[in-house]
Amino acid sequence: MFDVLLNITYLAAIAMSLYSAVWLLLKADRNRTVCAFIACQLLIVVWCVPQLFLGFVQSREGLYTAYAVSYVGICFIGPAWLVFALRYGGKPMPLWAMVLLWGLPAVNYAVLLTNEVHHLFYAEFEVGNVVYGPAFMLHVVFTYACVVAGMAAVAGNFRRYRVRALHIAMILVSAAVPLLFNLLHISGAVQTGFDLTPPAFSVSSLIMLLAVYRYDFLDVNSLAFGQILAELPEAVLVYNERGRITCANALAKDWFGVENGDEMAVFEEAVRGMERLEESPEDCAQNLPVPDADSVSREQEQRFLVRSGERRLEIRRRSRRDRSGHFQAGTVLAMDVSRYYELLERERELAVQGERLAVEQERNRIAQEVHDTTGHTLTMINSLLKLVRIGHKEEAGDQAELETYLIQAEELAAGGIRELRCSINNLRAMGADGLVSQGVRRLAESIREFEVEVTVQGTDSPRYSHLCPVILPSFKEALTNCMKYAAATHVDAILKFSGDGLAFYIFDNGRGCGQIHRGNGLAGIYRRVEAAGGQVRVASEEGAGFGITIRLPVEPEGKTL
Repeated sequence: MFDVLLNITYLAAIAMSLYSAVWLLLKADRNRTVCAFIACQLLIVVWCVPQLFLGFVQSREGLYTAYAVSYVGICFIGPAWLVFALRYGGKPMPLWAMVLLWGLPAVNYAVLLTNEVHHLFYAEFEVGNVVYGPAFMLHVVFTYACVVAGMAAVAGNFRRYRVRALHIAMILVSAAVPLLFNLLHISGAVQTGFDLTPPAFSVSSLIMLLAVYRYDFLDVNSLAFGQILAELPEAVLVYNERGRITCANALAKDWFGVENGDEMAVFEEAVRGMERLEESPEDCAQNLPVPDADSVSREQEQRFLVRSGERRLEIRRRSRRDRSGHFQAGTVLAMDVSRYYELLERERELAVQGERLAVEQERNRIAQEVHDTTGHTLTMINSLLKLVRIGHKEEAGDQAELETYLIQAEELAAGGIRELRCSINNLRAMGADGLVSQGVRRLAESIREFEVEVTVQGTDSPRYSHLCPVILPSFKEALTNCMKYAAATHVDAILKFSGDGLAFYIFDNGRGCGQIHRGNGLAGIYRRVEAAGGQVRVASEEGAGFGITIRLPVEPEGKTL
């Protein structure tokens, strides 16, 4: 009767292990954790199947063969369990450790197969009398060490990710039950004549099946939760209705000095010790809209900006309440926005620089226009007055009074020309001549986030200055986009002046992109250049930087005095 019950437990363990392995093969995600779990289930099957026939084997050779087949599962179940436990916790194993982990049981199994030569695994092996040797004891120690190490790795996940407490408890129980029964069998504490470990696998498999079906403990999203939380670039806190922190990632612990289990008062005290950068009623409290009385929950959000050392933190604290208004739980999300504000400041500086350069260019344009029109007119007036005076002296004789007036007019015109030229020179001095290359260099020198190298080919001159309102804002947009998106360390800006136009090349060594989207900045460059009669070309590849080519025609060279 006992043999029948024992075989039933063997069959139950085999059936449940096979069922769970096949179900996972067909329906679960094919990740390494799932594969390791399937390997464990299949090794249980290999362990249990020969046990069904031990009661029917009468010869020494048949018994040895059954043991040899069964030990394929026995030797490798420990390493397979350890690999599963480490994968479940997201802990990779180096290659050398993996080779050692699987190599030792492989050597041990080879010792088993060659036992007749050295008798290290079985000192004696007869039907009804099996005496284990030193190699077997090494195998037991190694297997137990793998199982215990795996249980420790799984238990460590409970401290890191409390959301998986039930999953972890089920895994630990499923490993502890076979380990306990095997220990009772090997130590001789229970004298049955049969290995009690395979029947224990029926209990273990039942627990694991419940975990798979009821609680989906191998779900990838659930397994990745803790790792994702730890790798977030924001600090995250979760606290319960008693104001106790139940979850805090590494950044939250670093920035605010909190730990899991602390009171929220610790966090609040840390925030009060920081400099407040923006003030508003009730800590910038924003009550989120509640549609109606049937709403399931009510959420309230507080937002405020603080400074901690060199770091600017935007803190968002949100609480959740039930239908009756009772507090349920709360979260805190803190983001380091220092880089964002730095970029805003740099963008403002670039905008001011661009505006100043535009003003300088406008001064140059006005100076040139006055020089070419008003100055030319006054010069002609001066020349005509000279001719009138000379002609009058020759034809009309001495008319001292009229000549005096003409001389005065001549002097006034000459003085006006001198004053106008002085004003033009002053405007040009204030505008620093308005050369395209000078404006480009000034923008490049204002950048501190990365190196900008400016190269000028050909000769720059005032005849290209009318292109500054096109070139400089386009260059500013390119530098701004580079700071925001490219993660570049170097930018090359090449100005090429020729008789028929100007070419401007901008290349960075940033991350590049496979598909170019014409956003606001790039669209502005296109619009500005095309309005001036020019052309724009862009090129980029993943990991190969970003390039912009601008070609503009030059206006005909104007007259000069």
